[in-house]
Amino acid sequence: MQAPTREALRARPPLRFRAGRNATKADIFLWELDGVRLVVKDYAPRPRWVRATMGRAMVRREVRAYRLLQDLAGIPRFAGQVDSLAFAVEFVEGRDLSHFRPGEVSVEFFRKLLQLLESVHKAGVAQGDIHHRDVLVGPDDEPFLVDFSTAAFQQGPAGSWRRMIFQAACGSDRRAVLKLKHRHVPHSLTGAEHHELTHPPTWYRLGKRIRSLWRAGRRK
Repeated sequence: MQAPTREALRARPPLRFRAGRNATKADIFLWELDGVRLVVKDYAPRPRWVRATMGRAMVRREVRAYRLLQDLAGIPRFAGQVDSLAFAVEFVEGRDLSHFRPGEVSVEFFRKLLQLLESVHKAGVAQGDIHHRDVLVGPDDEPFLVDFSTAAFQQGPAGSWRRMIFQAACGSDRRAVLKLKHRHVPHSLTGAEHHELTHPPTWYRLGKRIRSLWRAGRRK
C-alpha cells in the first residue's frame, strides 16, 4: 500500500469523495488501483494562499499523527505522502456517525470508541476537534477515527504550556465522544460520564464563551 505520486493522480484522476466545505478545507478523493483503495486528502485545489500556508502545515500535522498511530487498530493505515500538499491513508469501508439515527449504533460501539480514544492519547496524540464525521462505523461495527488536521501532540515537560494544551485537547476529545454517546445511546451513560458532561472544566466554559463572542461578532 503506497500513496500515488502527483503525476499518477494527474494521469488517472481519482473520484472526488468529498469537496472541502470552504476554501481552506482539503478535498477528499478516492484512489483505486489494482484492487487497492486509498483516501487522498489534497490541498492542491485550494487557493494559492491556502496552499502556501495552512495547507502545508495541516498536511505535516496530520502525517505526523498518522505515523504515530500507525500501529493502532481503529486508525486507517498511513500510505504515505503524495507531496507537501497531499497524503493518503487506507480506505475504510463504512459510514460516519452522521448517517445514523439515535439507537442505530450499539452501546458496545461507544465502549470500543472510548477505548480507542484512550489508546490514541497514550500514543501521544489528541485529535482535538472530534465531530460525528470523524468517527466511522467500520466493518463488523468497529470504530475508526479519522481527520487529525487539528491534532495536538504530547511534548515538553510536565507543567509546560505545550503539555497543558495536549491535556486540554485530550479532555475535549473525551467530552466530544461522550456527547456522541449521549446523542446515540443516552441510556448507556454512566453516572460518572453524566457528571463529566454536566460539569465542564473552566477552560472548556471559557473556550465556549470566546467562540460564542467570536461568532456573534461575525454576524454583525
